[in-house]
Amino acid sequence: MNCNKNLKSVLLSLLLSLSFCTGMAAGEGDSLRVSLLTCAPGQQSFELFGHSGIRVRRPSDGTDIVFHYGVFSFNAPHFIYRFTKGETDYSIGVADFSDFVYSYTARHSGVTEQVLNLTAGEKEALLEALLVNYRPENRVYRYNFLADNCATRPLNMIERSVGGRIGYMVPEEKPVTFREMIHRCTAGHDWLTFGIDLALGAPLDTTISFRDEMFLPAVLMEAFGRATVVTGAGSVTDSGRLLVTDTYVYEPLAPRPESASGPLTGPLACGLYLLAVVAALSVWEWRKNTRLRWLDTVLFALYGITGCVLFFLVFVSEHPATSPNWSLVWANPLQLLIAVSVWVKYLKRVVNYYHFVNFAILLLFLLSWAFLPQRLNTAFIPYILVLMVRSFAAIGAYIRDRKKNVCRKGREQ
Repeated sequence: MNCNKNLKSVLLSLLLSLSFCTGMAAGEGDSLRVSLLTCAPGQQSFELFGHSGIRVRRPSDGTDIVFHYGVFSFNAPHFIYRFTKGETDYSIGVADFSDFVYSYTARHSGVTEQVLNLTAGEKEALLEALLVNYRPENRVYRYNFLADNCATRPLNMIERSVGGRIGYMVPEEKPVTFREMIHRCTAGHDWLTFGIDLALGAPLDTTISFRDEMFLPAVLMEAFGRATVVTGAGSVTDSGRLLVTDTYVYEPLAPRPESASGPLTGPLACGLYLLAVVAALSVWEWRKNTRLRWLDTVLFALYGITGCVLFFLVFVSEHPATSPNWSLVWANPLQLLIAVSVWVKYLKRVVNYYHFVNFAILLLFLLSWAFLPQRLNTAFIPYILVLMVRSFAAIGAYIRDRKKNVCRKGREQ
C-alpha cells in the first residue's frame, strides 16, 4: 500500500521530530491514541492468515496512520526463487488509516480495532520505536512466517514499549502445533493445505506455547483482549490495568463470495482418481503381457520433479520448518532417473531392483505412518499407492519373465 503525498509529508515531519519525542510534554503524549488493528482473512492464499497493524492517531495535527509489517511485491526480482529459498525480504509499510481499512473492507474482510491502554510515556516509546523501524536503513527485514511476521512484529514492539510486562490469560486447552494452527486458517482450501503439508516438514509438528500461537493475527487479537499490563511482582489476575480499553469493528462492505472448491475436486479425490486409472492400466498391462513404459516415465518424472523441489527445501532453503521432511521418502529426486532408465535396455536389472526396494520402503512407510515424528496429510496415501502399484506391477512382470525363462531353459535341456 503506497502513501500519498500528504501522508509522506506528515511522516517526514514525524521523523524530523523524532529526536524530540522523549522530551515531549505529558500533555502531548496523552494526545496520542494507539491501537492494534486485526484484519480478517481474505480469499487469496496469502490472505488466509489475516493481517495486523498498529494505528497511531494524534488529533492535534491530524495524524492518523497505520504501521504494518509483511509488505512485499510479487514483482520483486527473483521473487519466487528467493521466497522458496527463504531469502524473501519484507518491509514495514505505512498507510493512511482510512485507506488501510477500506482496502480490507472492500475485499470482504472486516477490521477490528483494539485501543491500547498505554501511558503517555509508553505511547511515546512505541511511536519512537516505530519511526526508528521505518527509517530506510531499518525498514527491510528477513521474513520468517512463524517467528517474524505481520503479527509477531507488532507484538514485540508493543511488549517492549510497556512499563512492565504484558500478562496473558492462557486458555485451558490442550497444546497445539504450528501445523494445527495453520490448518485452522486453511480449512476449506484443501489444495493449499496439501501443498503446505507437502512442503513443510517435522518442525511444524512440535508443540508450541501460547505466545508462539500469536504468530496468527486472530490469536494475537484474542490474547490482547484478555491481557493486562503487569508491573512489579503483580500477577495477571490482580493487575488493575487492562491492555485494551475499547474495541471497534469495521464491517466488510460486501459479503464474502462462497468458495467454488468441493470434495470431488480436492487432492484426496484426485489422488483416488489417479490411483484408479493407474491400477486399471496396470491390470491391462498384465493381461496383455506388455510394459507401459510411457506411463512410468510420466509418473516417475512428476514425482521426481516434486522430489527435487522438496530436496531444495530440505537441504538448500533457509525456511525454518522445511527440514527434515519425511515426504522425501515417497517423492524424491531419484525417481527422475527411473523415468529415463525404463527406456535403457542394459539398465533393466537396475530398474527391477529399484522397484523391489521402492515397494518395500513405501510399504514400511505406510505401516509406520502413525508413529512418524511428522503429521502427514491423509491425501498423500493414494499418491503413495500409485507408486506402489507401479512397482508391484514391475515386480510381477519380472517374476513372470523369470519363470518363463526357467521353463524355456528346462525344455531346451
